[in-house]
Amino acid sequence: MPDSDPEFLSKRQYQRRRRLLKARMRHPRHGEIDILVRDVSELGIGGRCELDLALGDSVVITLPDCAPAEGRVVWRRGQAFGVELRASIDPANVKSPAPAERPVASYQVPTNFRVSTETKRPGFRTRSPGLDTRFKLD
Repeated sequence: MPDSDPEFLSKRQYQRRRRLLKARMRHPRHGEIDILVRDVSELGIGGRCELDLALGDSVVITLPDCAPAEGRVVWRRGQAFGVELRASIDPANVKSPAPAERPVASYQVPTNFRVSTETKRPGFRTRSPGLDTRFKLD
């Protein structure tokens, strides 16, 4: 439900915490799907997904670093939805996972872009030893 609906806001039992993280949801018709979690409270999760969810659908949401949470879809508006959980969770524990440590791959500069070992600039020549042209010869 939208935040602008005062009647809905007055029915809220628990303070919610805003989050923005990816999670997985197991749905009876759609199977495992990706969702975007927007907010979390002790007994509820608000999110978004691209699939059509029906009111009353039993779902299991897997949040990063948390045990799977069972619940049912209690409201839906467009792609947004709300799930009422069967057991309470601690919203402070629901966080985005730390970025995985990526192995540092050594980068090789392509051969034609590597610095040459020659230090002379192309097109410039030094004077070759020869006659001194400042003085006229007799």
